[in-house]
Amino acid sequence: MKIAIISLNGRSSKMIGEECKKYFKKVDLLNLKDFEVQVNGSVKVANCQKDLEKYDCIYIRGSYKYALLQRSITRALSHEVYLPIKANSFTLGHDKFLTLLELQKNGIAIPRTHFAATTKIAKKILDEVEFPVIMKVSEGTHGRGVMIAESKKSAYTILDLLEDFDKPYLIQEFVKTKNTSDIRVVVFKEKVLAAYKRVAQEGEIRANVHSGGTRQVHELTKEEERLAIESAKAIGADLCGVDILNAEKPSVIEINLSPGVSNLKEVCEENVPMLIAKELYENTKKFKKRTKAKEKKKLKKIENLKDGI
Repeated sequence: MKIAIISLNGRSSKMIGEECKKYFKKVDLLNLKDFEVQVNGSVKVANCQKDLEKYDCIYIRGSYKYALLQRSITRALSHEVYLPIKANSFTLGHDKFLTLLELQKNGIAIPRTHFAATTKIAKKILDEVEFPVIMKVSEGTHGRGVMIAESKKSAYTILDLLEDFDKPYLIQEFVKTKNTSDIRVVVFKEKVLAAYKRVAQEGEIRANVHSGGTRQVHELTKEEERLAIESAKAIGADLCGVDILNAEKPSVIEINLSPGVSNLKEVCEENVPMLIAKELYENTKKFKKRTKAKEKKKLKKIENLKDGI
């Protein structure tokens, strides 16, 4: 079987690709920036202006900036190849508010959050909330654009800064966590492949590693495990990272469709890239089996129709 990992060629993608060589006959690491989707009577996916070759599995990773391209590629290939992330997942997972909205619809605990399309609306919301609050834009990674407002005055100052992003704002209740930390859970369908705690550096509210946070060993509770698995299912992703506030009452704050899996040896006993590669292989086999069964059923139906003529 053949697999293509379409990404921005980050370290995690390369590590997963290396582990995939243990399971797949052919492994190609392709650059997302080289792709295009053509619609002209039929739909074609091109890589470097050439028709994409046939694969059994395609795993797409990458920034929120390429959400539409990721969704388009997935939509075009969804019936012929195993893709661990559904097309609509790229729309939901790359937008913080749409993620929370979908989680809320599925009864998953989230922090109370307001969506403000303009500064005028944001100021009206700030008249009604309790401080402190978290303020951030709906798109972005690594904790960028996330700030805490201790008072209405500081919130107005942050609004002046966020206006430069020219995007809607999220105003979210501040949830006190243990040692200013959250929990990252890497999920593949019903399985938890990895779980660890991210602790913010002193004076920082963001626990993201890219913001100076550190990874620590964490023993997942049954409730945290349930939240992670149900969250992934809610947005239609077989494989993703789920971020949970490490609080007395845990709640989900974000979904990451391209979770980092490098440098996890100190906090995870297992080889996480290898676990992902294995799950991709096993689920590709299941997809191919289901596809063959559907084709046989379709052919049998056609034969029965011919016999009845």
